[in-house]
Amino acid sequence: MPARPLLPLPSPIGVAAPGGFYRPPPIKFPPPNRQKERLSPAFARLRGVLARGDGAIQLRNDPTSLAPDRVAVFEIAGSVDDFTKALGRIPGFELMAEYESEFVPDDNFTLQDRRAGREGQTRTDKLIPSRFYLAMPDTQALGQLLSLWENWQRDQPLGSGFAPFVNLFKQLRTLRPWGPEDRIPPETFAFWEEEAQRHPGRPVRTEVELWYRDDQTRRRQASNSLQNIVRETGGAIVHEAIIGDIAYHGMLVDIPAGEIQNLIAHHRLVRLAIADEIMFLRPQSMLSDPLELEPSAAATPGESTPAAGVPIAALLDGVPVQAHRLLDGRLLLDDPDDLQARTLVRKRIHGTAMASLILHGDRNENQAPLSRPLYVRPVMMIADGQEREHTDADRLLVDTIYRAILRIKGSAGEEAAAPSVFLINLSMGDPRRPFTGVVSPLARLLDFLSSRYNVLFLVSGGNVTAPLTIPGYTTWTEFEDAVPEVRERAVLEALNQAMHERTILSPAESLNALTIGAQHHDSVTQRQGIINAADPLTDHRLPNVSSGLGLGHRRGIKPDLYFPGGREFVRLQSTGDRLVVTPSKPRKLFGLGAAAPDLSEFGRLDQIAFSDGTSSATALATRAAHQVFDSLMNLDGGSLLSELDPQFWAVIVKALLVHSAAWNENDLLKEICGPFEGRRWRERGDNCSRFTGFGVPNISHVLECSAGRATLVGFGNLSADSAHQFRLPLPECLELVTEPRRLTTTVAWFSPVKPGNQRYRGARLEVSPVGKALEVFGVERKKRQPPDVTIRRGSVFHEHFEGDSAVAYIDDGHLSLQVWCKEDAGINADESVRYGIAVTIEAGEALPVYDEIQQRLQIRPRP
Repeated sequence: MPARPLLPLPSPIGVAAPGGFYRPPPIKFPPPNRQKERLSPAFARLRGVLARGDGAIQLRNDPTSLAPDRVAVFEIAGSVDDFTKALGRIPGFELMAEYESEFVPDDNFTLQDRRAGREGQTRTDKLIPSRFYLAMPDTQALGQLLSLWENWQRDQPLGSGFAPFVNLFKQLRTLRPWGPEDRIPPETFAFWEEEAQRHPGRPVRTEVELWYRDDQTRRRQASNSLQNIVRETGGAIVHEAIIGDIAYHGMLVDIPAGEIQNLIAHHRLVRLAIADEIMFLRPQSMLSDPLELEPSAAATPGESTPAAGVPIAALLDGVPVQAHRLLDGRLLLDDPDDLQARTLVRKRIHGTAMASLILHGDRNENQAPLSRPLYVRPVMMIADGQEREHTDADRLLVDTIYRAILRIKGSAGEEAAAPSVFLINLSMGDPRRPFTGVVSPLARLLDFLSSRYNVLFLVSGGNVTAPLTIPGYTTWTEFEDAVPEVRERAVLEALNQAMHERTILSPAESLNALTIGAQHHDSVTQRQGIINAADPLTDHRLPNVSSGLGLGHRRGIKPDLYFPGGREFVRLQSTGDRLVVTPSKPRKLFGLGAAAPDLSEFGRLDQIAFSDGTSSATALATRAAHQVFDSLMNLDGGSLLSELDPQFWAVIVKALLVHSAAWNENDLLKEICGPFEGRRWRERGDNCSRFTGFGVPNISHVLECSAGRATLVGFGNLSADSAHQFRLPLPECLELVTEPRRLTTTVAWFSPVKPGNQRYRGARLEVSPVGKALEVFGVERKKRQPPDVTIRRGSVFHEHFEGDSAVAYIDDGHLSLQVWCKEDAGINADESVRYGIAVTIEAGEALPVYDEIQQRLQIRPRP
């Protein structure tokens, strides 16, 4: 029973939200005459063709032209306020999507310097922010666009409601149709070439994402048109899915080997590459098992006792060994697709390990098991002769996960299989879908489901096992014999240089999920030596070499948190003019103890093995979330928050998981990540955040308080441009003294999302003291944490303050905190956002911080 349970925050009052001010980057645009000169040829050709009777037909026959029912790409430098609204005033224009990008300064577009002493000069060291508007016009819409351009060209008024087009033409960089280079990303070509080499003559399964149309008839027309194109090439449609809530229309297609070669060599002329119905052609999305297990004698299973109650956590993974002594009586297996029949028992590695880590934690630590059962929905299988577990190759992945969640929470005509579940573990990533800036359909799905069903997804950041070149070394002996700190610097420099090739894997970019990275840590006490393997890092708070690096959408913090993923070693791959290493398999060197199938085929049900990576770290994060909730609900254990409204469980647990995390203060990261100019500290903080997220949580700090530390928990609902104010009492022992103290605030929420909108996030929340924190409580914002602009980009706002100033309390010794909601991509006027908030006040353990706050709250401890 905790001696000092978490405290409830006093109920908030509604107040007005603070105003905001956004100052866009100063971009120098070409003069109007230059813009007219640059863009006139494209508009002149459009005018000439549209003037002909068969103009629309001629345009459609030319895949390089703007044409009716073909997506037009407006690329602008900077942004244009209200452009989408103005575009909506043109009948026949349908906005399909918008997203942000950047480009290198050129002769036409540059950034103006704001730095002292350089005002007005041109900057060439920074990319220029840009925005793409993707819109589909009909013939009439193209005609009106041409008319607006001609009016602007003649310096004539554009008419009421069309003022944003003035800025559009002023800032327009390119206007072109969506073409083959847009539809086929580089990773798709690489995938096709790899598959053609691996399986010559075999069709290549490819995922097609169509432009989503709100009109059902137009969707059906697009579907029929694409099916005809695929059949004409000799291909086949394997599966089709439409999920309107995330604006998704996809097909899984088998493309013949000959057509693949045509696409690789002549994609500008191949119908699949120029079909107007297609947004993207991508490698098939599949979640696969990245886990390597090594038999271990580091722990013994112990006795298993049945779990009781209803599940609150779900595992979407491979089929586990249900009868394993650590799992028997603790799982609720729901297998409507009968994947058990298609998965060999001796190969049920991933699901068995993840279930074990959630229920028991690292067996090297002999922790107590969770008391509740774990709901398991298999989504991966593995047959004899296959190398690893994987999701169903005959279905679109996004549909597989969608059906799994609908079954858990229930839908029209289907009763919920596990309605009490609000924590969902997804310890898998898509190695074919590294995050490159555009949110994947699966991540969009998780974001939508989080907001719709109020569930917290815990998602692995992904493991990147590609070789890594270590600068400054040419032989393994040099590397192995190096001073550990010198070796660590070289490894971090290598990771920093390759960071864009070692990004998180879909769906880790999910806005509403907590994405988990693998911390370079485990509890292995005796590591068996092995030739040509070395521990690359000395700082156990750093991520493993294989752990996918952030950032996320719009440079939001991803991964959010790091949990132990094994103290991963690296192995020699090659030497010569450079040293190349790869992440090692556990091989009794490192890892987390977890249940495993009997790899020897004797059928034993008590096997333990080493697991590692972001999958294992995510399982530990799900276990921690479960423990936080159990502590909150433990009325008999003294909890003061056991009567929380269930609709806030998920956001409160999300807030508390992040709340105890602290940023890695390793100065080496700043030295390596740069940039080094003092004025670019925000950019440097962003780069460091790729390796640290919000940090490594100390879960024990949110399970109970201590004498010198009090954590308070609250919650609420906010609509756009509204705010709540919480007023909490300060401890008397910190008034007018220079005792060091800390203030930590965290607010977490599930934002509605707007697929296709470049901002994507419907609402953002923040929390801050009312008044200056230094004057109210003697603290200032801690410098060693992600920059303030960085922590505003996701669905968690987490901030640290510290100081030792002696201040006289004001407002009768209370600290007022304001939580406010601002519209981002936009939410409906009647739509509100649930949030959870955690606040910690901390000083030395010799001070009665907890008792004084509890007394001032007039809360009596439970007997």
